[in-house]
Amino acid sequence: KALDARRPDLWPIMEREQQRIEALNEARSAARLAALSIAFLRICLPVLRLQAQRRQVEGLMDYGGLILRSNDLLRDPGAAWVLYKLDGGLDHLLLDEVQDTAPRQWDIAHALTQEFFAGAGARDDIRTVFAVGDRKQSIYSFQGADAAEFDRSHARLANRVRTSGHTFQDVGLDVSFRSTAPVLALVDAVFADPLARPGVVAGGETLTHYADRSGHAGVVELWPLAPNPDPAPHTPWTVPAENQMPKSAPQVLAEMLAGWIGALTNGAEMLESKGRPVIPGDVLILVRRRNEFVRLLVRALKARGIPVAGLDRMVLTEQPAVQDLMALADALLLPSDDLTFACMLTSPLGGLTDDELMALSVGRAGSLWDTLRDRAGERPSWRRAADFFAQLLARVDYISPYALFEEALGPLGGRARLFGRLGPEAAEPVDELLNAALTYAGRHPPSLQGFLHWLRLSGAEVKREAEAAGNQVRIMTVHGAKGLQAPVVVIPDTSALPKEEGALVWTRDDATGIDVPLWAPRKEFRCAALDTLCSAARQRQMEEHNRLLYVALTRAEDRLLVCGWQTGKGQPRDECWHSLIRRGFEALDAEREPFDVWDGEVLRLRSDQDAPAEVSRVAEAASGLALPGWAGAAPDWRAAPPPPEPPRPVPLAPSRPEGVELGEVPASESPLAEPVSRFQRGQLVHALLQHLPDVTTGRMEAALRFLDRPAHALPDGEAERLAQEVLTVMAHPDLAPLFGPDGRAEVPLTGAIGDVVVGGLVDRLAVLPDRVLVADFKTNRRTPAHVEDTPVMYLRQMAAYRAVLRQVFPGRSVQCALIWTREARVAVLPDGLLDCHEPSHTRDAA
Repeated sequence: KALDARRPDLWPIMEREQQRIEALNEARSAARLAALSIAFLRICLPVLRLQAQRRQVEGLMDYGGLILRSNDLLRDPGAAWVLYKLDGGLDHLLLDEVQDTAPRQWDIAHALTQEFFAGAGARDDIRTVFAVGDRKQSIYSFQGADAAEFDRSHARLANRVRTSGHTFQDVGLDVSFRSTAPVLALVDAVFADPLARPGVVAGGETLTHYADRSGHAGVVELWPLAPNPDPAPHTPWTVPAENQMPKSAPQVLAEMLAGWIGALTNGAEMLESKGRPVIPGDVLILVRRRNEFVRLLVRALKARGIPVAGLDRMVLTEQPAVQDLMALADALLLPSDDLTFACMLTSPLGGLTDDELMALSVGRAGSLWDTLRDRAGERPSWRRAADFFAQLLARVDYISPYALFEEALGPLGGRARLFGRLGPEAAEPVDELLNAALTYAGRHPPSLQGFLHWLRLSGAEVKREAEAAGNQVRIMTVHGAKGLQAPVVVIPDTSALPKEEGALVWTRDDATGIDVPLWAPRKEFRCAALDTLCSAARQRQMEEHNRLLYVALTRAEDRLLVCGWQTGKGQPRDECWHSLIRRGFEALDAEREPFDVWDGEVLRLRSDQDAPAEVSRVAEAASGLALPGWAGAAPDWRAAPPPPEPPRPVPLAPSRPEGVELGEVPASESPLAEPVSRFQRGQLVHALLQHLPDVTTGRMEAALRFLDRPAHALPDGEAERLAQEVLTVMAHPDLAPLFGPDGRAEVPLTGAIGDVVVGGLVDRLAVLPDRVLVADFKTNRRTPAHVEDTPVMYLRQMAAYRAVLRQVFPGRSVQCALIWTREARVAVLPDGLLDCHEPSHTRDAA
């Protein structure tokens, strides 16, 4: 003020300088934003080009690419012939869900219809366009849908039709054939609020719905928000007990909702409009995000025995049960990885507590697996974990990923352990992982490492079709539920606002019509122009937020429940769904009653059932037709039961060790439990017995060449001993034909013994004029001291082979033998030992 009094002439100069500096700062911020955006594009464009090149090489095209190519084709100057050919075959164009149509999709529609209303150049017959869409339900902006483009295309099409002298009919969508009067009354009241109107109700219009289902019972309710828990009192110097954390507001609401749904679907509540009790399949829960609340709700529903379909989308690799199984697989592939092995041990599959893990690992000399194996006898929990891992480790290289997980979950008790800690909600992810393992095995070689790589790379998102839920409570996002409906709808995620756009903001270049990204990772990198773009983007985001609420509310047929939980310490924002709906209830003078679980009151609107209950239109249409005989007759409509189906043959796979129908699988000897050379011995003997018979001369030399390979790392003299033992087995007087010209390797064998279908793969088979010889190799198994001590599973296996071969070659004797490759020993199985183990005897005994 003193300066103004002394030198008033300086103020205009200072103001001009201030404006100059502000403009300079703005220009500098804009230049920095441009530089950041250019750098962002320089990183992204090579990736996009590489992606396009790969698609071109593989002959692939994504959905966006199809739209762009189609648009380019129709806009190309040389496309006149294409348009001419298309125009000759187009009489009617149907556009569905046009509120979700992206601008480039609209360009295709306009190009296809440009000759429909071309005046003198048009065909003599009248061609039509039928476009169906509701601007209030435009919620797919992340796919390119633009409500403003809907308005522009609507006006453009109307202008073209009217200019050509034809009729344009704009039919309003104000009659609901889905919802009852209380639901529609609440919708109209909510969107009369000035904060809810943007994006849904234009200008000075009023949103009004009319119910086609007049006289049908309906109920809409609003619960108060579940409060945040009060912090637990803490007394200094007092050691806190475990699990003293109070339940969070989402957890309280999830348990409350589960109890409410359980009471609703226990048969006492009637769905009056349909004249039947409410069932779990009538309930649809809509959320805005697949967040922690959804997991809590699924768990609470399953804990009460309420059938629930779970999430409509699920990423397998994000599920705790799947992560535990993947940690087990990683540990099996590399047991020396101590971190992964420790994760497996403390998972439900390993079963160790943190204290037990620390007692095992601190001060160890070798790897964690070596330490566990050496000290397993010190504690029962260590013994259980070591046995569990060792049994799987012995088989991981020989069975498919599906068989490995199935064994870990079934015979070894992994499924029960997972459910015991994670709850019944772990069942679905586990089953989906097994399905993924089967899918992978059908497309790729079934290796465990390949499966894990494929699973992590693909993300393995599981999408459940809504119609496949059956009589189960459905939990879906509002986006996923668009087009669906349910008698009872619950909207629990109502207190939060959508997050503001991130660092990347898109703007359209008016000159080229191309969308350009602007990247400002921090607020100080913004400029005024970008702030304007961000404000406009936030406005569009809040408009879609309102339209999403409209879609959620209008999914309800008869009953609607709105609830939520507090997300902060203060009152919820006026723009959040719960506040908008509460003001809608208050405008309708709704019923009020105290809420008996936490502070607040319930607001409710209801209508009574005055009309007759709805009858299925299918039943009405069929009422005049004669019923088939299987439908029965009045009064009880009990049809005669169909004749029993003949029993299907029982499959039996003798050569598959996973088959429990043959008895308990004999224990394997872990390759890590004993010297490597002994385990390797069985593998080498097996390989020689399989391939050496094909060598006609110089078998000893061929065997030594194979055994002397550096990769085998055999001690001095071991190769000669192994080769001699294998040749001795091949020269066995009873089995020599198996390895001669009449012998065959890996022979598939299938046959039916009574009602049992036997199928397997025989290691060696020789068919002679008077007899048939069959032998099976046993690798990595303990060799019995006497033939009578042969495991029952192997006796049943060979007895099944003998039974099939007797049918195939009647009149010839069948001689069976087992070759134990660990010690290169031959065990000829006498007929008397096999007689009581044939499939028919086994089935009768079972």
